[in-house]
Amino acid sequence: MDASQANYNTRDSRTRRGAYAFYSQRFRLQPEFQVVEGLKLVTRFDALEKSWGDQGWAGGTGETQSRTQTPQGSPDPNGTRRGAATPKAQENLEWERAYVDFNVPFGKFQVGYMQFLTWGTSFLDTTLTSAGIRYLYSQGPWQAVAAVEKRGEWVGLNANNIGIANDADRDVYDLGAIYKFKPGEAGILYQYTRSAQNKWEQGNGYLTQISGLYPYVKATFGNLFLEGEAMYAFGDLRSYESTGKAPTGGTAGTNRPGGTSANNPAQNVGLQAYGAYLHGKYNLKPAYVGVKFVYLSGDDNANSDKATGSIMQSQQMNRSFFPTLILWNDDYQSVMGNIQGNVPAGATGANRRTGQNYMISQNMDNVWFYQIYAGVKPMPKLDIMAALSYATADKKPKSDVGAVGAAGYYDPANRVTEFVSDKYGTELDITGSYKIYDNLTYMIGIGYLWTGDYFKGYDTNAKVKDNYLVTHKLTLNF
Repeated sequence: MDASQANYNTRDSRTRRGAYAFYSQRFRLQPEFQVVEGLKLVTRFDALEKSWGDQGWAGGTGETQSRTQTPQGSPDPNGTRRGAATPKAQENLEWERAYVDFNVPFGKFQVGYMQFLTWGTSFLDTTLTSAGIRYLYSQGPWQAVAAVEKRGEWVGLNANNIGIANDADRDVYDLGAIYKFKPGEAGILYQYTRSAQNKWEQGNGYLTQISGLYPYVKATFGNLFLEGEAMYAFGDLRSYESTGKAPTGGTAGTNRPGGTSANNPAQNVGLQAYGAYLHGKYNLKPAYVGVKFVYLSGDDNANSDKATGSIMQSQQMNRSFFPTLILWNDDYQSVMGNIQGNVPAGATGANRRTGQNYMISQNMDNVWFYQIYAGVKPMPKLDIMAALSYATADKKPKSDVGAVGAAGYYDPANRVTEFVSDKYGTELDITGSYKIYDNLTYMIGIGYLWTGDYFKGYDTNAKVKDNYLVTHKLTLNF
């Protein structure tokens, strides 16, 4: 259970300053039902996951503030509603996981809604739930894993026309191996993602097919802990039905505006993206020191037929990796929202091909990140740590660029601008955590961000101000 969290946000990249303080809470329970030896049912649910006093949940009457009241109808990814009278389900008491875990003579199966999107180190991880089937096999120091995930079950725009609609699902396939040795372990995962979300039978949509290789290693040598993980993603970001026709539907923003299909054709876009993470920690007992490095390639649309990064958001990756309290922190941005700065909404505020938002969201991406940290444990139950981080963008975002035209621009007649700076800023975080009981921990943290000029967006005259945060959290695990 997480409770009693307060954040203060005072940075606005224009000339205003603002602040917001709140308490949020989440009750999480994960019952496991052992049916027989080798067979169990694993579940998890959340309750009262909200900010205290949030009247959006129940109108204005205090006795019903724990009851949800949300608009009916659930929009699908293509912008249409799957029945306007359909109520949104699983809010106040939200079942997130339910899967069977059973042994067989040749390994183990897990089937149902379970934790996917995690591998190796915490780098690139997103601790969300997905439906699928996972197979595990162990032999000595080796473990093999294979899985299929159903990330999205959709149909095309003509969902109400029987005989016309096509499956537009998003499926993910995993195949990996792990080797455990005396000081640690190493592994590699191959992942294939196929998304037909933007492909339709009546129109010129596109198919996305991305492969990824994710090797990792982590080991402890005496007082020294080392870990690292790499990413190489490649494939077809956009593969159209026809490159001789203009794109249709939700894909129209990928080519020059206006014109006919003859002078405004769709452009296939490939993908090559890279990432790396390194972490070293030395335990001096009772003190410790460490360093972290992250690189994730960005994409500025400079090549008409190839994207070079900025895929974390579209691939649902890296949301649970947050080495700071403000920048790319899921706890902070889940309630506060994206750190916007002077980044505009709409087409010029996001990468038109990958969908990555130029605001700072939970998904760390397009970054060179460096951190040094040090801490001390004056007593077994108390941990005090300070971390200093510096981050810049790999590629500065550009406006009015895309898949067709000279040097990859939408139209040579349009004025192309780029962000003023690639500097996200420097952040200092100080945290302290104390174990009141073995299962109950209280944490307090202070973060200060010397805001970089990246948050000016395209405007050199915009002003940025520093941001700071005070947070505290009470966590009960049982």
